[in-house]
Amino acid sequence: GAAPAPHHGSISARLARNVASRTGREDFVPVRLVERDGALWAEPVFGKSNLIYTMAHADGLLRVPLDLAGLYADAMVNVRVF
Repeated sequence: GAAPAPHHGSISARLARNVASRTGREDFVPVRLVERDGALWAEPVFGKSNLIYTMAHADGLLRVPLDLAGLYADAMVNVRVF
């Protein structure tokens, strides 16, 4: 992705598409950070069961709290950058 200057910690971004989850389960979704129209977007990197592929193409992780059934596109989210 087109991540901003190297930054470790959390960064705010707008979610590019819906992310489904199961209530009662905390999920961590790999995301790529992309700048569009002056805004930073978090694009989920989905893959089948190949975790290494998704992590290699991600700029950070998005946490879906266990009390939510997912997150909606356009929501502002915090991304743990690595």
